[in-house]
Amino acid sequence: MNHASLCVLSFNRKEVMEKSLKTLQANTRYPYELIIMDDGSNRFTQEYLFKIVRAHAAATVLFNTDRNLGIGIAVNRGFQIARGDYLFKLDADLMYEPGWLTEAVRLLEQHGEIGCLGLFKYWHKPRIFSENIINTFPDYYEVVDFVGSAIGMRREIYDEYGPWHEKTHTFGEDKQFKMKVQAGGFHLALPIDDLALNVGFGEHLTSLIKVIDWKHGKHVYNAPYKEPLVFGRKGEP
Repeated sequence: MNHASLCVLSFNRKEVMEKSLKTLQANTRYPYELIIMDDGSNRFTQEYLFKIVRAHAAATVLFNTDRNLGIGIAVNRGFQIARGDYLFKLDADLMYEPGWLTEAVRLLEQHGEIGCLGLFKYWHKPRIFSENIINTFPDYYEVVDFVGSAIGMRREIYDEYGPWHEKTHTFGEDKQFKMKVQAGGFHLALPIDDLALNVGFGEHLTSLIKVIDWKHGKHVYNAPYKEPLVFGRKGEP
């Protein structure tokens, strides 16, 4: 049976990641393996990750204990050991909707024209998102680009157009890959309904939360970080 490889990036975000993984485990029914790429986290985060491995047979953690090498290198290492038919790069600050992976895989299976699939609409202003749409289909948007916090693809897409760029350290590492996928004639896509929520932005910006609540039309910027906030379908934070 087909399964997905979920490659979660970790760097000193224990509190956020713990809540993220709880939503992943509670809301994921499609078969998956979990690969956590820890890129030089502190002792507290690494101790938490050891607990994850002991508790879940399908979990693997790859540790880089020397220094942070950057997102591109971490993604490539995770995908190289992945065994799934579908590959997902996921940041540690995502909160997952029920059935998210089943729907993401369905989109990738039924639409061979989709090269890379994002999980959520994340733009600072709704107008920017509308300008980003190329075409609207019944169950997905074809877009110019999307934020690289969550990216899913069929394995053959990575095999053909990878590896990811490894020179940039924090942002933009996914851009070159997505451009190559587009040049190959494939769509960059976002689902009509968000499959995850992003409660932080950027691996190093842990003091900020920038969230757009698309269901209620509310926009929250630069909220002080204390505990991960979940905005969205169930109302107020």
